[in-house]
Amino acid sequence: MAKPVACLLCRHERTTAIDSLTPEEIGRLWHYFGVILGPEAQASFQGAARVTQHRCLACGFEFFDPVLPGNGAFYTDLQTQVARYYPGDSPSFLHAIDLAVRVGSRDCMDLGCGDGGFLDLARAKGLETHGLDLNPKAVAAAQAKGHTVQASTAEAFAQSHSGRQFSLVTAFEVMEHVPDPVAFFRDAARLVAPGGHLVISVPHGQGLYRWWTLEPCQWPPHHITHWRRSDLEHLGEQHQMQPVWFGADPLRGVQVRLSLQTQGDLEHVLGRRPAKPGRFWTELMTFLYRLGLCRHYLCWGTSLHAHYRKPLG
Repeated sequence: MAKPVACLLCRHERTTAIDSLTPEEIGRLWHYFGVILGPEAQASFQGAARVTQHRCLACGFEFFDPVLPGNGAFYTDLQTQVARYYPGDSPSFLHAIDLAVRVGSRDCMDLGCGDGGFLDLARAKGLETHGLDLNPKAVAAAQAKGHTVQASTAEAFAQSHSGRQFSLVTAFEVMEHVPDPVAFFRDAARLVAPGGHLVISVPHGQGLYRWWTLEPCQWPPHHITHWRRSDLEHLGEQHQMQPVWFGADPLRGVQVRLSLQTQGDLEHVLGRRPAKPGRFWTELMTFLYRLGLCRHYLCWGTSLHAHYRKPLG
C-alpha cells in the first residue's frame, strides 16, 4: 500500500495524484528554455526517482511530493541563465510601494529579496530597507547596493533578532518555493509590527498555469506548491492577519500565445501527445482573449496578490 501523503496546507492525508515526472524529465523541460542545471543544482532532487503533483481532497490545495526545495546552486544557475529572473518591477511591487507611501511605512523587510529589486523602489520612497535571501549571489548583489540583507530564513532571523519587527513585510513569489508554507507565513506574520502590513504574491494556480502545466518553474525544485485565493485567505485566518485586499495580474494576449505554443512543445519533449496545438488554434484563442470573449475562463495572469494587516491588539 502506498504511504499516505499529507497536505502541506491542512495536513489531511486524503490526496489524489495529478501528474508525475522524473528528475531527468524536469531537466529536459528546463533545457527546452535554455537552462542547463549543473551537478550541484541537480542535487536538489536528493536522489528522488519521481516527483508527483498531488491535490488535497479535503481543501483542494496542490503540492508536490517528495518536498524538494531548490538549493543555492539551483537558484544561482537560474539567476545566471534566465534573463530577468529577479524582476526590477512587477504589479506586486507597485502595489506594495503605493501602500507603503499611503500608510507611512518607515521600514520594510523583503523575504526572498533576490538582488534587491523591490528594496531599490522602497528606498527611493524613503524606507529603511532590509531583506533575506538564500541565494548567495543575490545577497551579495543586494548588499552591494547598500541594502541590509542577510543570507537567512525568516525563522532564523526572528530567532536571532528577538522582538525585531517592521511596519511592512513583503514576500514576492517566495512562498511557493518553501517546504513548509504554513510555517513561512507564521514567521512572516511575526515580523510584522502591530498595525503593520504584510504583502505576499504567489503564482496564480487558477490563472495562466491552469493549462501551462509543464512550464518547469511550476515543478520542484523550483515550485513546491500551487496557490489559489482561498488558500491565502485560509492562512490569514489561521494566523490572525486581517485581509485587506486580494488581486491578480491581468493576463495579456502574448501570454496566451506563449503558453499554448510552449505547452505543446513541452508535451513533445516528454514524448506525450498531442505534440503541439495547431497555429490556427493558438491564434484563435489569442484573438478571442484579446476581444474579451473568453476571459471568463482565461481570467488571470501569472501572479496572485494578498495584502494583510496585523491587528493592534
